[in-house]
Amino acid sequence: ARTTDQRSAGSSPVNDPIFRTMWRVVLDNAALTSAMLNPHGKSARLLDYAYQGKLRLFTSERMLAEEARVMKHKSLYSYHAMKQRELSQLLSDLPVLLCLVPGSKLQHRSTKGWQETELLNCASQSRADFVVTTEPAALANARTTETQVVRVDQLVKLVDRGA
Repeated sequence: ARTTDQRSAGSSPVNDPIFRTMWRVVLDNAALTSAMLNPHGKSARLLDYAYQGKLRLFTSERMLAEEARVMKHKSLYSYHAMKQRELSQLLSDLPVLLCLVPGSKLQHRSTKGWQETELLNCASQSRADFVVTTEPAALANARTTETQVVRVDQLVKLVDRGA
């Protein structure tokens, strides 16, 4: 790794990869499920960017448990022609790719709006730059100046532009 002194004269720290930080991102469960089931879709590109070190993805244990519950639904994985072993491998890889933050103290999964609350709690705990959701309207009243609520295609476009 280069040090600050080794940078070429006149180069800007903003453009230098040493100084560029990864965006902190929280994916809602629909975006994460889509990414895992369709490896060629835009949601999957967000996972690719995380593997490439362009994004840092965050989730909570509760969100991860919900993802596993959804993915283990037999009709879902059989529809996508996944074998149980493939599904288990995919789910076991998630904690490696996603950084875990403490979950909220909600009483029960059936609490109305628990997923939105958990998503926003995760964004707050991780100091996320973006929350990627398939339902931006559901979070319209919760927008903050620290975290932008975007759709998958919007974040893909930003990363591709190198913004």
